[in-house]
Amino acid sequence: MRAAAGQELTYRLPGGATMSTVVPPQGFRPQTAAPATARAYGFDAPDNPKALAVWRAKYKGYRETIPSVPCLGTSPLSSPRFTAYSSNWGGYVATGHSNYNEVYDDQNIPTYSTSCGPNRTTLAGSWIGLGGYIHSTKLIQQGFASGSSGTATQGASLWFEYLNSAHQNPPVYIGHTTKTGHVISQYMTYSSGKVGFHWYDRTAGSGWSPVNVSGLSGYYDGKTADYITERPSGFKLRKFSRQTFSAAGARYGSTFKDLFKLSTTEVRMTTNGTSSGAALNTNTRSSSSKFYQTWKRCS
Repeated sequence: MRAAAGQELTYRLPGGATMSTVVPPQGFRPQTAAPATARAYGFDAPDNPKALAVWRAKYKGYRETIPSVPCLGTSPLSSPRFTAYSSNWGGYVATGHSNYNEVYDDQNIPTYSTSCGPNRTTLAGSWIGLGGYIHSTKLIQQGFASGSSGTATQGASLWFEYLNSAHQNPPVYIGHTTKTGHVISQYMTYSSGKVGFHWYDRTAGSGWSPVNVSGLSGYYDGKTADYITERPSGFKLRKFSRQTFSAAGARYGSTFKDLFKLSTTEVRMTTNGTSSGAALNTNTRSSSSKFYQTWKRCS
């Protein structure tokens, strides 16, 4: 059921967290709204005129807001720790600071290859996040999952997740799209235990109502900003079309930088999770804020 315009919806989540989202009125456009009005509906519009012009250009073509409605998964998609070689993760992490508080990028929804066989159980999650690298057991992340068990339906389910050593919470799904090839713009912000999650289909001009989750201070680690495609534990992989992470960057303190203008470490997905394993996908940088992943084989 759609909420009344401007109504805030609140939900209790596992691990003591609380989710809220406000559905804007019909006709709301973030690219033309006053900054204070946009922020009231969960959008991170700045007041600075120059920054505001850049921000509004990002939302050019925005036409519709889809209500975000939580649906809990049955088990965690991720482990709260990963390393430079993994059988599950591939991408980059930004390092060099201890106070990362925002991470953002654009990603295309991939399509499947049937070369691995028609009924191979498969799932891949492309996400951005904070924490989780090497020795950290804390991780907050958002992204979209492509695939399903049994028969893989083209499209993506949008989700976020928060994990630590004490609480292995399931993912929270907030929506679904069948628009393969579309570019999803997303960002995640952290401040004093509160996290904002946002997904926007730039190709369709449709965004999901921004989600705010409070009570997450015990899940935050600001030492890394993460840009990862993951094969959740227990799932096999088909090959996917090229996965592109573009407009990627992070904020530490009040400073914004493109991904590859920060110190980065490549995370390589291999068949056995070590340097001796065969690559499941490869990462190729193509600008200061963009890299793409090429799938090499089935698992």
